[in-house]
Amino acid sequence: MRWLLVNLAWWLERATWERGDEVAVIDGVDGTRKTYTEMTSLSNRIGNVLREEVGVDEDEVVVTILPDDHRHMAIMYGLLKIGAVFSGLNRKSVLEKLKKDVATCNASTIVVGGEYLDAARALLQDTGIENVLVCGEVGIESEFPDLMEMASGVSEELRIAPRTGEEIAAINFTSGTSGASKGVVFTHEKLGTSALGSVFHDGLRSTDTNLGFISLFHSAGIHDAVKWVVAGGKIVWSGGWDADRAVRLVEEHRPTWIYFWIPTMVRDAMKHPGWEKLDLRGVKAYLSGEPVPAELHRTLVEEKEMRVGIVYGLTETMPVGILKPSFRYGEDMLVPFGSTGGPSKDLCEVMLKDPFSGKVVEGAGEGEVYVRGEVVTPGYHNDPERTAEDLDEEGFFRTKDLARRDEEGWYWAGGRTDDLISTGGEKLSIHEVDDVLLGQPKVKDAACVGVEHERLGHVPAAFVVLTEPLCEEEVKELLDAYCLEHLERWKRPRLYAVVEEVPRTAAKRSKSLGDLKKRLEGIVLKDGEGVTTLSRLRAGEDDPGS
Repeated sequence: MRWLLVNLAWWLERATWERGDEVAVIDGVDGTRKTYTEMTSLSNRIGNVLREEVGVDEDEVVVTILPDDHRHMAIMYGLLKIGAVFSGLNRKSVLEKLKKDVATCNASTIVVGGEYLDAARALLQDTGIENVLVCGEVGIESEFPDLMEMASGVSEELRIAPRTGEEIAAINFTSGTSGASKGVVFTHEKLGTSALGSVFHDGLRSTDTNLGFISLFHSAGIHDAVKWVVAGGKIVWSGGWDADRAVRLVEEHRPTWIYFWIPTMVRDAMKHPGWEKLDLRGVKAYLSGEPVPAELHRTLVEEKEMRVGIVYGLTETMPVGILKPSFRYGEDMLVPFGSTGGPSKDLCEVMLKDPFSGKVVEGAGEGEVYVRGEVVTPGYHNDPERTAEDLDEEGFFRTKDLARRDEEGWYWAGGRTDDLISTGGEKLSIHEVDDVLLGQPKVKDAACVGVEHERLGHVPAAFVVLTEPLCEEEVKELLDAYCLEHLERWKRPRLYAVVEEVPRTAAKRSKSLGDLKKRLEGIVLKDGEGVTTLSRLRAGEDDPGS
């Protein structure tokens, strides 16, 4: 399919022709509203400043560290219009990672919010950054020019640069679960194909309002910024996840969609005092980003009367469209609770492979997800080695994610190949252990990884965040008893650690395996230890266990 051969920015132009006076964007933090006409004008002015005054060329990458609001979105479209490349950097990243990401994309221009000026100064000194622009915020003074002030004084007329489908629209940095940052290439065609697929398969309309919780430094945020413009709808940027603000925004704006909602966020919302009275009837939502327990899915559908689907996708697939039920055809009401539906065959083909033997899984079974098609990235920016590792000769992308397919063809996506361990000769997806731990009322968050065991090979080690203070010994006793009630004995964690936060990837997509495994470096559990704690091991003590 070689048909989407235009600059993505044309979708904003088209929406403006037809719905110019309609609100396109609302900033959830302060309530600022911008129409499609205003967004087109602002993005044109920004494009003119970046091209004519800053000297940004076609195909040049410009990076941002900004809040999620209409200005950030306008900057993205301004860059697309002049044929440049947008790359939002994670506001939460440490400086060293920011430096690596800037170096990877050879950026010389950065646009930052006022609270990120220190990072900008460091990047100006230690990387190839030559131009720093501040995105106008009241009361912020700096030595750098203000992009919004500059844009207010230039023409709003701008001719959109011609782009072919294969040219780069954006680069999105993802650490995945390994912790190693990669710049995923989004072309105009692949990102546009994914956005159109979402509009058609899910029946997105110009009358819809989407509440966007995912940031523009994340692939899902970029996808929101494109598909809702393609649909001609309205997007409310929440400004990052905050349960208080989320409840307020639902009450104020009555969204018809929450296109990306991460289960961790849902659990936060459920604990909010306003949850019980929060009216979500008829709101459509895709749960994504981490495994979704069937009971969470059931609660939203049966108790809150939402229409809910579970979508599986990843940054390398623009980032959705792999496994999901179609709202347009009512598949969200047909799939079993907890299921991610089936492949989006218009956009891609999916196969499962046994992660140990590499053989293709036919019919019902479990395996690693491989995907090929119109939404798969051509690779990682300036990283041919890792591109070759993840894209095979037949064009299939190896996701390293696990999925199960039942006899009727429905899929359940959950866990990573790294989550699949061999314990005593038995295969165990430790995502199953995660789900059990999350069911304990005193557990706010939990994540397991495999830890080496002298006899069994590997066993689960659990990192838990609690709702109330308990010492690790109390946690061990409480959770071991709970797991023995809900799991086969051999599946239970043999090591517990209490943490303030489970390290996760951007937007809490999934647990960061690299960070968790570093905490267990050098540990080999002895056969006689039974169940123990990380603090006890670090102190050099033995637990007789059970």
